[in-house]
Amino acid sequence: MRRGYKWLALTLVLVLVATGSILYWKTPAAKGADESTESTVQVQKGAIRFTVSGTSQLAAKNVQTISAPADGTVQTMNLEKGKEVKKGAVLFVLSDPSLSLSLKESEESLTQMEKELTKLKAQAGHLQVTASAAGLLTLAGNVDLGSNLNASSKIGTLADNSVFTATVPFAAEEAADLRKGDSVEVAVENFALTKPGTITKIDSTLYADAAGNRIVQVTIRVPNDGSLSAGLNVTASVERGGTVRASTGKGTLDYLSVVPVMSEAGGTISELNVKSGGVVKAGDVIAVLANDSLPDDIAAKESSVERQKLLVENNRKKVATLTVTAPFDGVFSTDFADSKANVLANYPVGAQIAANTQLGAVSSPAVMQLAIQVDELDLPDIKLEQKVSVTVDALPTLSLEGTVSQISSVGTTTNGVTSYDVVLDVTNPGDGQLKSGMTATAEILIQEKKDILVLPSNALQSFRGKRYVTLKNADGSLEEQHEVTVGIRSETSVEITDGLSEGDTVVVPTAEKSTQLTEQQISQMRQMFQNGAGQGGNTGGFGGGGMNGGGFTGGAGTGSGTNGGGFSGGGGSGGGSGTRGGN
Repeated sequence: MRRGYKWLALTLVLVLVATGSILYWKTPAAKGADESTESTVQVQKGAIRFTVSGTSQLAAKNVQTISAPADGTVQTMNLEKGKEVKKGAVLFVLSDPSLSLSLKESEESLTQMEKELTKLKAQAGHLQVTASAAGLLTLAGNVDLGSNLNASSKIGTLADNSVFTATVPFAAEEAADLRKGDSVEVAVENFALTKPGTITKIDSTLYADAAGNRIVQVTIRVPNDGSLSAGLNVTASVERGGTVRASTGKGTLDYLSVVPVMSEAGGTISELNVKSGGVVKAGDVIAVLANDSLPDDIAAKESSVERQKLLVENNRKKVATLTVTAPFDGVFSTDFADSKANVLANYPVGAQIAANTQLGAVSSPAVMQLAIQVDELDLPDIKLEQKVSVTVDALPTLSLEGTVSQISSVGTTTNGVTSYDVVLDVTNPGDGQLKSGMTATAEILIQEKKDILVLPSNALQSFRGKRYVTLKNADGSLEEQHEVTVGIRSETSVEITDGLSEGDTVVVPTAEKSTQLTEQQISQMRQMFQNGAGQGGNTGGFGGGGMNGGGFTGGAGTGSGTNGGGFSGGGGSGGGSGTRGGN
């Protein structure tokens, strides 16, 4: 992991000062009495991989807890530990009489409200009362201009006066020769006129008249040419083979049909276009009603219906939740609720269960997830959909590839170091070898270069933002502070992009322990760190390399202070591991 190396170095020096001894790093430019054995390396071509890695435990990406949606009684139970389930399959069903009753009552109320709304809207379309057929209108006694009517009030009757009917008696012997459809001649009592008619029915029942003669009732129909009216008495006769067969009595003309005229809306009669006894045609407007409150009644009822629909929908959802189905294809396990006991044993069919009781979970092993922590300095290099190499401790021969699916935007700080969660998706092999809880390591490739000039990181020195090496010439002479340009780094190596050629020899600084400092030297060093390295001199800068390699000691300090020379820094040595790995 990357750290604040500057403060780490400062703390280390102070601790060593307090114990009376200190480590110092020598460079070829700072030779002293403690001469060390020279170590060299050659510049070679190689490859460097920049990677960010992390280790964590695998977990199924899709996991859905299965719990009781409400208090109820177990009606159906299809759950089994370790059972494979398909999306939409019924896992278990609860019954709750109170929810079912609430749903039924709310649905019945909605049906009634919708009927009432339909009637109100129908009234709005029937404020005009029209004749359903042609005929003679007879108004009810309480109907007049200004009368108040309720919906379904009777306004009057409409009689069809285009055709009349009458039933007249014939002697049974005479009626035996009559047939349905025979033409008859109808004579109107007290009027010197006859009208043609037709036999529509011959009754089969015989009865006796006052004289004891057998009589049969015959029904006739008489078209009205405008001279007839209901209530007139008539007789009938039929001529057959030159012989006239006449009725033995009379009948009364009556309307063939009489229908009521109803008001389909409530209101006040504002117009009355036909008087009682008037003749109307089908579709004629008989009356007009006024009802100013009807629009408001319709709006109020519509609002009530909409509210009731929401209540019904809510109750339906509640009842529907009593049937719990599988959210996706997977495997159900009670271990998610209790890994030591089978919780299903407590809930057979007929058992009571409380809301939110966890029975386990359905998990899909098709895709596993691995959450690793990444240092804040490495986070900018991580991108969504980035490919990742994954290895599993329990399956060392298995090589997997993952994908970055989530990058946290909120970090966690520990001991001054901030890290972020990065979640990786890993497809489980077809045989499902990956299991939840397995330890896996992910390696995210940030950058890779091949066929480049490479040096060990500890061969570099750093001063004022520049990089140097001690170059050993072919004649054995040393070129100290030979400037080079570097490229990418790994944990142990660094790319040289300029300043060196393949085969060049570079001296690698070594670290040795000095003799114990005197009390005066310790006091001077303590004062330097407390007062800013004396009044005259400054401590050397910290070494290059930083988190990817290189030492943390810096360039030489110069100048003389009140208490003597400044603390001189040698070339940087030692490598920092960092969060980045590589070759």
